[in-house]
This record gives sequence, structure tokens and C-alpha cells, in this order.
Amino acid sequence: MIGNLSLDDFKETLRINVSPTAPIQSQEHLFGRKKQLEQVREALCSEGRSIFIYGDRGVGKTSLAQTIAFEHQSSAHEPILLACDGRTTFAGLMASALAKLWERKRASTTTYKFNAGYHGLGIGGERTKQESIVIPQIQATTELNEIVAALLEVGRSRKNEDTVVVIDEFDRIDDEGERTHFADFIKQVGDQRLPIRFVFCGVAESLQKLLGTHDSCYRYLEDVELKTLTYDARYEIIDNVARAFGVRIDDRPRYRIAAISDGFPHYIHRMCEKLLWQMFNDPLRCEAPTADQYKKAVALSVVSIEQHLKVTYEQAIMKDAPGYEQVLWAVADHSDFIRNTDAIYESYRRVMKYSDEDDQLLDRPTVVQRLSALKTRRCGAILTIGRGKKGWYQFHESIMRGYVRLRAEEQGCELALDYSAASSPSPSLSWRVPAARRGKWGTRPSDKKALEKVQGFRIDQTR
Repeated sequence: MIGNLSLDDFKETLRINVSPTAPIQSQEHLFGRKKQLEQVREALCSEGRSIFIYGDRGVGKTSLAQTIAFEHQSSAHEPILLACDGRTTFAGLMASALAKLWERKRASTTTYKFNAGYHGLGIGGERTKQESIVIPQIQATTELNEIVAALLEVGRSRKNEDTVVVIDEFDRIDDEGERTHFADFIKQVGDQRLPIRFVFCGVAESLQKLLGTHDSCYRYLEDVELKTLTYDARYEIIDNVARAFGVRIDDRPRYRIAAISDGFPHYIHRMCEKLLWQMFNDPLRCEAPTADQYKKAVALSVVSIEQHLKVTYEQAIMKDAPGYEQVLWAVADHSDFIRNTDAIYESYRRVMKYSDEDDQLLDRPTVVQRLSALKTRRCGAILTIGRGKKGWYQFHESIMRGYVRLRAEEQGCELALDYSAASSPSPSLSWRVPAARRGKWGTRPSDKKALEKVQGFRIDQTR
């Protein structure tokens, strides 16, 4: 149990402070994005400027976009939140935006009352006037100018009100022609000084990959690139959650959560959520998580992570030949996203110290063969060539690296020990025990003392 929290209190505190699924909508719980928030606030001071947030999947683009929208949107209405899919068209999305913008103005009723009296005699009555607003019908053939005119009309009807429209998952629009329409629209938003702000989000490593070569639209955009969180920001999330529940997450689990997460907020929130449930469900009072609670939280996090990551991982490792899983772990064993063969093989040799004694150490040529295979479709193309050069590798989807670390941790293999990447690590994090070994079913008895010394809590902790 955690303090004197009831189940309802626990769930409410969890809902407010931990967001593994729902996007964050308030700056209070958005950590590590101060610079980007300031950039957007300044951009919103310029008339006709649109915002485009891009980066890897899972870095928190939607959370940043919605936080911006709710902060900038006037209190009379909520911001408009829209999402794209493979069938989304420009006209269809604009029709949805207009429908939502007109939603509260479709029909209005005005009542006029009158009273008159003379020498004690009175007469009165009332008259009701119904006003209907016709929503412009947007068709596939509707011209851009008509759409912009309709938006100008609805924008002007909301006098002295800031209105924000968020268009998420822009990368899912495959049709180049439809993307061209959006690029032309962004230019018109600026040229016509449209009193509605648009915030776009998309998965990409550059804005050009989303909008192509439509050079004329870029000067109307504030492009905001989101990268994974720094260690400081990861620790902020963990510490904020601990404070909210009145518990202490010690350096050891704190660092492991930060390292495994790889800077993706989703992993941090998910692991904190599972760890807190373990502590709350314990019949004894918990002020800090035990090693057993942490281990169970890791296992449960593996189960609940996105299905497509699990499917790709299983496809990559379920082979007749040995070593695929350990080679994959080796690729994830460093903060560098792109790694060469020499560095990976060095990590592989370290990873094998955690494996069962029956596991055979593969030679370097065989490891290279495994790496090449992991780029193929039969292995889910989980890896891709890095820097466009032979002998360099990276994960095809960056968020996969955190999942690989989580799977390794579940089996007792700790990856990402290059904690020097942390900007301000706690002194107690300076641990490294090369002799410590773990098998698939946990720490081996002979290693417990060495690990207890650096972990800060007992392996078989009793209270």
C-alpha cells in the first residue's frame, strides 16, 4: 500500500500524473519541452504563422501540440483536434474542421421581451427569433479560395477569440497531391491572415519529407523538431510522479527506468504506472519500490507495450539459428542510435556474460551475418543501414530500441550502461560490476552481494 491512499484516491492521482496512453494537455506535466514551448509561443505572436511539429514516433508530438492548443485557445471553446489516416483528403479534413468550428453556431435563439403599463394596467409579451447558420458544404471539387473564405467567415464570427486547430498524424497521408493542397493552404493562411491557428504533427526526420519541395509554404511555418528526452527530463517525470504519491524512487530503479525508456515519454509513464500499481497492491506499506516490485513492473510493461513492436521483435528473434536476440540486444546497448559492427560486437560480448552458460558465443563473422539478416523482411526489417554506409546499423523505428531494452531487462540483461550520457547523474549511479552475471531466470546466487552493493537494495528484500 502507498500511505493512506484509497483505491479512488490512487486512481485519481495516477490519472492526473501518469499518461502512458492519453496525450498530455497541460504544461504542468509536460517535461523537457521548455525550449519548444517558448519557440511556439513566440511564433504564435506572428499573424498567419502555422506550427509544424515533427520527429520520431512516440517522442511526444501530440502532447506538445495539445498543450499548445489548450494554452492558446480562448476559454469560450475547446481547440479542434483532428487526425489523419491513409484515406484523408484535404477537402475532407477541412470539411471536418469547419463542421466543428460551426458546431456551436448552427442555430441560435434570441428572445425579446416587452412590458408596458398605464395607471396600474399592464401588458407584456415576448417574441422569439430563430437564426440558423448554413454550414458551407465542402466537396472534393471545392476550390482552395472557397475553403479559405469559409474559414475567414467563421474566424471573424469568433471576435476577440483565439482559435486553434490541431491536425495530427499528417505523415499518414500518402497521396502527394493531397499534401500539395495542404502546402498551398498553409501559404494562404499566411497571405490571408486567417484568424485561426493550425498546428500540424507528423512522424519524420525532416519537414521536407512531409511537405516535399513546396518551397513557398516553408516561410509561413514554424518548424519544431522534437527529439527524445534528455536524462534530466526523464528524471523530472519520475520524480514528479514520486512526489505526487509521496513515495521515493531510489537511484537504482530511477536510473534503470530512464535508461530503458531511451528518452521516449511513453515508456517512462508506462513503467511508472506498473511500478506504482505493484506498490499499491502490496499488503505492506511501501515508501520505495523493492527489487521484486521493479522486476514485476518490467514484466508487466513488456506485456502492455504496443502490439506492433512485440510482433516485429518476435519475428526478428524466432529463428532456428541461435544468437538473434542477443545480437539485437547488442545493437540497443548504447546511447548512439547509429552503431558500427565493431562497437556492436563489443556490446555482444558483454551481453553474453548475462546469458546462460549453455549459450554459445558467436564469432564476429556470424554476428555480422545476424545483423545483415535483421535488415531483411523475414526478420521484420527491424534494423536498417545506418548513415547509408555498409557496416553501420540502426533500428528502422527508433522507438523499437526502448522496447528491445525492456525485453532484455525482463530477462536479466541490463543494457544502456553508458550512463555518462546523463547530464547530471547522481553520484550513487556510478556503478558497474563487470563480474555480475544474470541468467534468464534472474540473478545468480554468487553474484548477489556484488549487485546489492551497487543497487542500493537487496535482491531478496524483506521488510
